[in-house]
Amino acid sequence: MKTRFKFSDSIKLIKSIRTSGTITPSSSVLVKRLLAPIDFEAARCVIELGPGNGCVTRALLARMRPNCRLICLEVNNDFIAELNDLDDSRLHVYNACASSIRAILDQLSIQQVDHVVSSLPLALLDDAMVQNILRVVGMNLRDGGKFLQYQYSLKNYSELKPLFSNVKLKFTLRNMPPAFVYECIK
Repeated sequence: MKTRFKFSDSIKLIKSIRTSGTITPSSSVLVKRLLAPIDFEAARCVIELGPGNGCVTRALLARMRPNCRLICLEVNNDFIAELNDLDDSRLHVYNACASSIRAILDQLSIQQVDHVVSSLPLALLDDAMVQNILRVVGMNLRDGGKFLQYQYSLKNYSELKPLFSNVKLKFTLRNMPPAFVYECIK
């Protein structure tokens, strides 16, 4: 599924730079690289942190099986309205901080998730918040589950290694700006 870039997307992203961390939507190349480690045949529950305008969300929904749930946590109301317009019964959108994962999973009677996909701008968040988010992600992933994160810097790379059994780093130039992709296995 190919999504066309709209100028209005960049305007929204610029207005919310502190929460979006970017001024352009993720490229299809970045989205493909970010989602490549997911076994969509086996996945039953995926969390997306910071879905923004939904370019990764749409790619997840296009690949997910009918019995898989996608739980999106977003703090920007403009983006929440856009995500709700996707109108997919597998999609659950929450206006909530990433550290609220456990409370939301409890509401849905879900013990653990298969994967957490994140577009959060960790480099722009304070260190205590990043540590809390990473801790909560790790606590709610099943054994062998993956935390997939992209960033525009390596600032938080060293913080991932103590929390996950295996951390792989990839890079793509085919995004504006170029991005690092972390694959962290619990």
